[in-house]
Amino acid sequence: MFEFIQKYDVIILDFLNGLGTPMADPFWLFVTKIYVWIPLFVVLLFFSLRKITKKHVLLILLIFAVMLAFVLGVTELVKYSIARVRPCNTVALNGLFRELIHPSDYSFFSGHSATSVSIATYFIVLFRKQFMWIYILVIWSVFFMFSRLYLAAHFPSDIITGATVGLCVGLLFTSLTRLVMKKLTI
Repeated sequence: MFEFIQKYDVIILDFLNGLGTPMADPFWLFVTKIYVWIPLFVVLLFFSLRKITKKHVLLILLIFAVMLAFVLGVTELVKYSIARVRPCNTVALNGLFRELIHPSDYSFFSGHSATSVSIATYFIVLFRKQFMWIYILVIWSVFFMFSRLYLAAHFPSDIITGATVGLCVGLLFTSLTRLVMKKLTI
């Protein structure tokens, strides 16, 4: 089964990575950086402060921080347990992909996918009634995940698994947030 997945991982990654052009490279190198997206979250926080109580904002930020720590911890635990080499560092695949970066840690599963999807899920589920534009987080997440394929930093199965983990974590922590809000009646 793993060989089947690995075969199609390489075929799909080769296709997606091959779509790249030197002119688009700076854009995808920019998109993949985490700090680039900070303004999006500052705007989200600004609008949140205007629509919900400060107590809610503090609770949401606290649970959000715990969620991020959790998803990053799980990601690192799995990465170092599985120890799958990234496509850009796989000797047997040298020269097959357009390689623009060479992260040194492991590939499975994508932390970019897990964190971006958990963040998007968390905020979309909590704020979809207050902010219709909150769905822009889906676009952010897709761009963030695709950048990892474009740069040959992950196999497609790393991205899909990371997104699935992120979705589950986001839903879990959304439920936790709602439960705590209900219990504290704030």
